[in-house]
Amino acid sequence: MTRPIIILIIVLALGAVFYGYNTYNKPHTNVGKSEAAETLLATEIFVAFDTNEQAAMAIYSDKVIQVEGQLLSKDLSNEKEPQILLKGNGDEGFVRCGFKPTELSKVLALTDSSTVKIKGVCMGCNGSEELDLLGSKDVVLSNCIIIK
Repeated sequence: MTRPIIILIIVLALGAVFYGYNTYNKPHTNVGKSEAAETLLATEIFVAFDTNEQAAMAIYSDKVIQVEGQLLSKDLSNEKEPQILLKGNGDEGFVRCGFKPTELSKVLALTDSSTVKIKGVCMGCNGSEELDLLGSKDVVLSNCIIIK
């Protein structure tokens, strides 16, 4: 009786290791070659997350989306991931777009208050009303590229 249980435990452990290995080594999404699942304005995606975060996560999470919005500011403090903020919904929150270092020259060329089109992977929302972690919410896009 104990031998089948030991075999079952070993098989389950090997399955868990295999799953973890494959998940960890999952290839990254090539945003430049991917079609955008959705095309939205920055205000639209922010309002979607602000009104119903769980529903927005189900629709946009881990998908390549294209966002158009007004550039609020650039954050170049981290050279490995330069970021820009697009206006979301006034002072309540923003759409934060993180870029790979190869996009740095394009990010530097952007001017404040200009309208930009960006394609990236939606990672969800930073900040939470329940936890009161941040004064504002940010919808986060990663691996972004500038389209226009």
